[in-house]
Amino acid sequence: MTAEGPVLVGIAGLVEGETFPLEYGKSLLVGRSRSCAISLRNCKRWEALEDAGQTPEETSKTVSRKHLKVTCHDANSIELEDLSSNGTYVDGKRIDRRLITDVKETAHQVQLGGGETFRLEWR
Repeated sequence: MTAEGPVLVGIAGLVEGETFPLEYGKSLLVGRSRSCAISLRNCKRWEALEDAGQTPEETSKTVSRKHLKVTCHDANSIELEDLSSNGTYVDGKRIDRRLITDVKETAHQVQLGGGETFRLEWR
């Protein structure tokens, strides 16, 4: 049995179907750059587009190379910091920085730019 904790679940865009557990006391970057812990370029949908001869950059052009910083302080404190000019949205509202304190009770939608969307939830 795996430990419970917060996860980012891809629900739309190139991240759809991917799951990313968050670790307490750690920060991670989300974006197009392969140096990010959550990189669009490492997602199965990105690879499928490349294999089909399509340009995945077109579908993700509103996501910056380093778009979002996620810091999981503990179960009741997850900080999201927008690093992009194209915006990060939590539950439909644009943020610069947001502290999530209720992820155990409430899932939150996190959208990068124009469409890459995650659900921040407790599993």
